[in-house]
Amino acid sequence: MHTVPVIGGQAGWTPQTGWYDYDSIDENTQNREECRVYEFPSRIDSKAQRDGSGPHRGRGEFFRNLSTEAISEFGSITETHCYPGTTVLIKEEEEPSRVLFLLEGKVKLSMNSIDGKRLILAIAWPGEILGLTSAISGVPHVITAETHLPCMITSLQRQAFLGFLMHYPMASQNVMRELSLHYNRTAQQLRTLGLPSTAPEKFARLVLEWCKDGEETKRGVRIQCPLTHGEIGEHIGASRETISRVMKDFKSRGLVEQHGSILIVPNLEALEACDYAI
Repeated sequence: MHTVPVIGGQAGWTPQTGWYDYDSIDENTQNREECRVYEFPSRIDSKAQRDGSGPHRGRGEFFRNLSTEAISEFGSITETHCYPGTTVLIKEEEEPSRVLFLLEGKVKLSMNSIDGKRLILAIAWPGEILGLTSAISGVPHVITAETHLPCMITSLQRQAFLGFLMHYPMASQNVMRELSLHYNRTAQQLRTLGLPSTAPEKFARLVLEWCKDGEETKRGVRIQCPLTHGEIGEHIGASRETISRVMKDFKSRGLVEQHGSILIVPNLEALEACDYAI
């Protein structure tokens, strides 16, 4: 893991729109440089990203219904750079100075405890704004944002961002919608982490939550999961060993199937109703 200034770009890497198909989500397969790339839609504005109809690459709530003038001005006050995987973009307790817009790749949003344990709050997808809450409130960041894959980031100074919101009310409305999405995501994370009492229950809730963004197929819901067992554990406060054991049990009971970095849930009702005791 390394930290770089967000205003500096990474030369020699060509950004591509895609999700990265790793050979396995086990700890032994963490090579994030050699991977195959496929097209994937934005989580927030998928239709606009697929057909190119939306403004500013068709990504995210922020650019919804913005005028041509607003989009042009936004482009004049921003900088776009590329970053490799495992680059820290935002650090906890850091004063907010810039606002980051994720255009390509994925970013892990996490919190660290005093004893060094990490909790992954979410994976940010293209179209999301990083550091938005602190940019609006002015308080230090309470999360760490680290690139999970090579990323393309557009950024601008915090004061320029606030001035843009004052000048364009539609952008302010879109920011309110974005903040609401962040709140709902945090509430879902708390539900997954706090309500279940066992690691299998937490893992099942996490998989069911992922299924909402999954692909319906004849074999079940298909989920792209380029996470190691350790990273899945960081989502629910469990160890890598626990996740490996839970995954093995779920596969043996037919609750999930694993094919490299792809998870398939054959029957959502069976996963919801299952007795999670191991």
